[in-house]
Amino acid sequence: PTAKGTFASPELLHRAAYGSSQPRCFTTEATKPAADGSSTPAEPSVPSASQSLWARFVKWSYRNFSGRLYPEKADICNCGADLGMQIPRPDLVEREGIVKRSKEWRMQMYGAALYWHMGTTPGEKASEMDPEMMKGKDVLEVACFRGGGSRYLAEVAGTQRYVATDNVQEHIDICKRLHSDYPGLMFELADALELQDRYPGETFDFVLCIQAAAQFSDLRAFVRGSWHVLRPGGRLLIADALTRDNLKSILDALDEVGFVMDANTDLSRAVHAVGLCEVLK
Repeated sequence: PTAKGTFASPELLHRAAYGSSQPRCFTTEATKPAADGSSTPAEPSVPSASQSLWARFVKWSYRNFSGRLYPEKADICNCGADLGMQIPRPDLVEREGIVKRSKEWRMQMYGAALYWHMGTTPGEKASEMDPEMMKGKDVLEVACFRGGGSRYLAEVAGTQRYVATDNVQEHIDICKRLHSDYPGLMFELADALELQDRYPGETFDFVLCIQAAAQFSDLRAFVRGSWHVLRPGGRLLIADALTRDNLKSILDALDEVGFVMDANTDLSRAVHAVGLCEVLK
């Protein structure tokens, strides 16, 4: 399924097919334990050899093939979502040499629309969006790729600090070259499964992951790491194309750690309408 929300999951960019499950959108509030320490998240498990091998393969694939899979001029590389709305400041995602209505143009505009939706919609109804949901907040994005969506959301949402991460150094180098001029926006090398070791606890108000979680070899480690870095009341936002098994792993991990599900929304039609990715029924 494809997911979005406060515990949300985006459509997967590099999936050849989505499988039988439909995209979904989740919103989950991280109800953290009280200061008296009445409950604590489970200790992270050590990744198995097969998980580590898969993680290395995914990293190698991105390093060697991402430039061929996604148009060079586009820096927002997701399936996008046509939600029937005008995004703020579309000029921020316009790029020289990209023709209107072209594939690259749709990637930029509808990809930005998905970021805007994720960063402003706390519940299931798009009509109840809150443009100030991230205003003045600290955001950690996991798997930012070329960083165009990070740069866009940091400005239009008015974040205080936006830390965009990826586990491929070449991607971080591209991000810094293209987008490092915006105050409060930082690009850092970090593994999605090692957030608990990479960042101090209770450091961020939001963890955002768009179209990447389905590739993670250990979804539970990602969820536990997100719980670790989120402040009390913080939110995990995911949008993705997930198999039933991946979806169950995420939901089980959320329950184990203590997240509360706020919303679960199907974005299949909005993704299909863009025409960049096929959503199988």
